[in-house]
Parts: sequence; C-alpha cells; structure tokens
Amino acid sequence: MNKIPVVINDTKLEVDPHKTILEVCREHDIEILTMCHLKGIIDIGACRLCLVEVEGVHKLMSACTTKVAPNMVVKTSTERIRRYQLITTELFFAERNHVCAVCVSNGKCELQQLGYKVGLDSIRYPFLYPQCDVDTSHAWYVMDHNRCIMCTRCVRVCNEVEGAHNWDVMNRGHQVRIISDFNTPWGESISCTSCGKCLHACPTGAIWPKAIVQGQLQKNPAMITELIARRKMKL
Repeated sequence: MNKIPVVINDTKLEVDPHKTILEVCREHDIEILTMCHLKGIIDIGACRLCLVEVEGVHKLMSACTTKVAPNMVVKTSTERIRRYQLITTELFFAERNHVCAVCVSNGKCELQQLGYKVGLDSIRYPFLYPQCDVDTSHAWYVMDHNRCIMCTRCVRVCNEVEGAHNWDVMNRGHQVRIISDFNTPWGESISCTSCGKCLHACPTGAIWPKAIVQGQLQKNPAMITELIARRKMKL
C-alpha cells in the first residue's frame, strides 16, 4: 500500500493511509495522552485527552478516532492542548471520589500517572462527592463506582473480546454509571463469565479482586492486546 505524507510537530513522515493519528504517533514515539484507549479494541474518543490540532480545522480532533490524510499537518503538544488536558484531568478527579492514599491501585493507577504528567497540583473545580455504590456481590471481584472515570474500556473488552456483553452504560451526565447485566448486581449476572478481562482493562481502582488491599493491585492491560493479536493471527 502506498504511503501518504503527513507533518506531525514539524516532522515530515510517510505513513499508512488507513491508520489513525494516534497509531501513527505511537509508531513514531510521539507521546499522546490517552485514558479510554486500549490497543486492540474499538476507539470511541471518550476521554478527550488525545486531542490534537489539525491545520485547517478549528476544533480539536481526537487522535484515536481521526484517520490521517494526505498532507495533513498535526500538532500534538501546543499550549491550547495542554490546557485542555489539564482541565480534563481535573474534572476526572472532581467528578468522583478518588482518594489515592486508600486505593488498591495506588502507585499503579493510570489516572494517578496522568495527574503527574499534566502537572496537576490542585483542582479548581468543586468536588461533587457523589454517593456511588460499591458492588461487592461478585464472588471474586468488586466494582467501586466511586473510582470509575467512564472510559468504558471494561464495556468494550467484555463485548469485543470476551463476547459476554455483561457491562453497559446507563444514564447521562453526573448520573452516568457502568451497569452489569441490565442493572442487576454483578454477582447475580447471568452473562458474566468471571474472566477478569474487565479488571485488567480498567485504568483505575474501579474494578479489583477481593483478595488484595491498599496499593497491591497489579493490572496487565497489555495481556488483552496480546490476546487480540493472537486471535487475529489464527483467522
């Protein structure tokens, strides 16, 4: 397949025309922040962290869902982009109850790492302190909605990789929630296979195994990407 010319951060590149801006940037070691992206599953542009500037387009574009085009000129790290990324990160922390010191994912959390990357040292928005449920009904796992950032990685992995379709999204705005099997307790779900893929896909401490305590959670999202790649090799 013939490659097309693009310019990213003033660097001329020859790239595959069917790839997204995010894929091209990752291939060329150009950092773009993401939270809802997990390699191998369908991108939806939900987190708005991967926004980039495209010459000739007024609005910022999500790198994970925007395909490259011939002679496209892209900027990935302007002052405008960094400002939006900081705002988005602040809102993640303000919308739910992320108390890192007592979280099972402390020290290994993608949201925590994001805060460090964007230089988050305070939050300018009022904390909502929602009274979110903690679903402990499953025999092995816990879903803590207080720590969910609605990236929907668990939903997409359950649908696209496991094929169980246990997880889904209910409501909108600050009432939005991840639900199990048409809003039944996770432990009563008849569609969940208890595979644990959602646990590894989750970037925060929202889904975790019952057998661990503070700071002990170890996740391996790359395992899901590897599984998808191996399945494709067998097709």
